[in-house]
Amino acid sequence: MALPLTFVPGTMCDDRLWRPMLTHLPGCQPVFCDYSAAETMEDMAEAVLDQSPALSHLIGFSLGGYLAIEAAISAPHRFESLTVIAASPYGLTDAEKALRRRNGEMLTRLTYKGMSPARLKQFVHESHLDDEAITGTILAMERDLGQEVLIRQLIAPIERPNIAAGLLDLPFPVHFIMAEDDALVPIGAIEKLAAKSERITLHRIKGTTGHMIPLEAPAELAGLLIDILD
Repeated sequence: MALPLTFVPGTMCDDRLWRPMLTHLPGCQPVFCDYSAAETMEDMAEAVLDQSPALSHLIGFSLGGYLAIEAAISAPHRFESLTVIAASPYGLTDAEKALRRRNGEMLTRLTYKGMSPARLKQFVHESHLDDEAITGTILAMERDLGQEVLIRQLIAPIERPNIAAGLLDLPFPVHFIMAEDDALVPIGAIEKLAAKSERITLHRIKGTTGHMIPLEAPAELAGLLIDILD
């Protein structure tokens, strides 16, 4: 991996998301994108492009995966490959949109006290709920980024369009890395997308891994990146 790796975090995440995995990638050149100040999806995607090197491998997680797809489609000459982790190029369901609107409206009136245990269970596999290195990192990132960032990152991406078709035209490899036990992002739609192009591949993480792949399976994720980027 001679080129830099540009990492785009998910909702309420920062570079701490990637640190456990990077211990298994000695010698790589990480570039960490930060879109926490962005007000709109357009601003978020622009932040990714502004902070990316002239040429790199682009790697995005969750919301960051969607933003990475947007960046790759808008400036394909800037990237050697695209890796999307636990994310989909498709829009949100009506139920998820409604939930985000309710939560966003509530947060404008109340003081947010952190992710509830029930919500945490949606992100992390049950076998990792007692692992402070995982759950503690998630809660610390959320706490440090703060309520205003959470409101923006809940509301701004609600009406994200379906951008799957744009992936089919990209001139470089596109890799999806998905956990089979992810409760938030179904793997079936990605299977169908990967079947449409030889340049799109799906890599499965099996076993006790939920949505938070970089924290829950850092060594396995690093091994996959080494295989697909080399």
